[in-house]
Amino acid sequence: MIDLLWSDPHESQETQGFEHNFVRDPQKQNNIVNFGLNNLNQFLKRNNLSMMIRSHSICPDGIERYADGSLITIGSCTNHSGKHANDASILVIQKRMIISPKIIKPQTGGEQAVHWLEIDKNTISA
Repeated sequence: MIDLLWSDPHESQETQGFEHNFVRDPQKQNNIVNFGLNNLNQFLKRNNLSMMIRSHSICPDGIERYADGSLITIGSCTNHSGKHANDASILVIQKRMIISPKIIKPQTGGEQAVHWLEIDKNTISA
């Protein structure tokens, strides 16, 4: 389960295969890896999927696309750990797999208030 939750794609799409992920596994327990485009494509094909959406990474712009959009990573909190000044995002997924990212900017001035993001209900198909 840890492997599924914390493994990341390689920084470069040219790097193939699995390699130990020392950033997420500093104790070297060998259960967290970086995976290549070849591993992603194998997984998607084997499971009859066209894309994967994941989180648990800091994305400076709230969202990152990998492998021509077949892997999307979203960040779920702004200004992670109070030091990254990163955006967050949510994805609105419509009926015909139209995916619209909604970017959430960090608050300025150090305020710790919660602001609800309103989404126009007419843009979401049930």
